[in-house]
Amino acid sequence: MTAALITVAVLVALALIQALLTVHDRRRFRPPGRVIHGLHVVKTEAGSPAVVFESGLANSSLSWSLIQPKIAALTTTCSYDRAGLGWSQSSRTHCRLENLTEEFHRLLDSAQIPRPFILVGHSFGGLMARFYADRFPGELAGVVLVDPATPEEWMNPDRQQRWRLRRAVFFTRAAGVLAFFGLVRFGLWLLMVRKKDSPGPISRFSRTLERIRFELRKIPTDVRPLIRAHWSRPGFYWVMAEYLQAVPGCAEAVADCSFPKQVPVTVLSGAHQPPKRLAEHEALATTHIIAQGSGHFIHLDEPELVVNSIAQLLRQTTLSQR
Repeated sequence: MTAALITVAVLVALALIQALLTVHDRRRFRPPGRVIHGLHVVKTEAGSPAVVFESGLANSSLSWSLIQPKIAALTTTCSYDRAGLGWSQSSRTHCRLENLTEEFHRLLDSAQIPRPFILVGHSFGGLMARFYADRFPGELAGVVLVDPATPEEWMNPDRQQRWRLRRAVFFTRAAGVLAFFGLVRFGLWLLMVRKKDSPGPISRFSRTLERIRFELRKIPTDVRPLIRAHWSRPGFYWVMAEYLQAVPGCAEAVADCSFPKQVPVTVLSGAHQPPKRLAEHEALATTHIIAQGSGHFIHLDEPELVVNSIAQLLRQTTLSQR
């Protein structure tokens, strides 16, 4: 048997194993919520106004695992997975804010989320929140933005930003190919199984992998296997690449959008942000807080700060509605 045939046989075997493990993951990790119009939603009911969570670019409802249960003790909550992420089905529509917002709005109607509600958005979710507020201004009681992306940052990307996006799209697609043969699954297992603080045999070769490992360690232990299962699917990387390509267009779509003056907006900024981004965050906010102990994922670095900010806005809006 030639080397080429051996290589093909190995790749076929790896792809088959990956496919079988993907089926096993779907049976083992059932969706914690329910699927509506192809989108997975996790809803709790405990009063009003409701708090709705919008995740970052490639994140799912699992990213709110440290936040949603605590807010659920106070009021109705809702988190969901955008199309192609988490337990949601892939969408045939393009990654445009008009499409994403329409899907989101239809989901809230079907899930019977009472209006007005408080919208909490992280990163890319900040663009979604701003576009939604401009399109449906009467539906929001308040907004909490967790280190949000701003249109000024991405609507006119410079040469370095364009290179970063192209590079990110290339490596994301490459990861999709590797995931097809189960190599991403194996790499994620190595990243997660290591308990020592020093970089493992995989993460020491890449700052990105080391950062992923660092962030994953902040997530509850029982949630990590679910994230690994989602990140092991090739489809996750195809969707992520689409979102990355869509960022400049989404930023441009938000450029002329604004939050209604009567809607209170709390913005939490990571301490890593440069002065220019902090100024943009402050311009959006009625209350601006710099999370001194946090990077971009404030809801993982300082979850209590996010919980307290939502709870404070919840009390404020409840009093104003009386």
